[in-house]
Amino acid sequence: MKKHFIQILSISILILSLASGAGAADVKPHIRDLRLHQGASNVLLSAQLVTELGEEMRDALNGGIPLTFSYRIRLTHKGSILGEKIVRSREVIHTLEFDPVKQLFMFRGEGYGRETVVRTTKDEEEALGWLTGIQDWSLYPLGRLEKNLRYRVRVMATLRSVELPSVLGYLFFFTTIFNQETPWVQLDFTF
Repeated sequence: MKKHFIQILSISILILSLASGAGAADVKPHIRDLRLHQGASNVLLSAQLVTELGEEMRDALNGGIPLTFSYRIRLTHKGSILGEKIVRSREVIHTLEFDPVKQLFMFRGEGYGRETVVRTTKDEEEALGWLTGIQDWSLYPLGRLEKNLRYRVRVMATLRSVELPSVLGYLFFFTTIFNQETPWVQLDFTF
């Protein structure tokens, strides 16, 4: 009976240490280098997600478990007395998976208009760069922006490193190692 209790206690401590982020890096995920520039017909957005992928996350990725980062992007302008009016709200989803048989990283980007961006590489750092960066994403058509109106762009990311089976997800709802969010970052501009 005592041996059984010690085993249960050891497993519980292991789960709680993983849930509290023990062994994870001290760097909190955040968005940096939020930039806008004018394309041929659209305002283009670029941003970089800064995050430390701990050894457990890299091991999970190399074991075939996909990493998914969802970027929420909002464009607003001063609407009325009540606040801002949402002009556009979109989600860009980046997923990275490793195929251990082919020794190949497969990237999929959704939310880029009608097409899904698909890339492959054998280089882990290149693949992680695709996962953590948004480059020249079409934010809004230039012809639809109003002159001399102040706009605000906000971006944040949600990191989903491991998708637990539904039963485990209910049991370990308190874990923060599996889902992390960045704070919102904003940039104001006038067209």
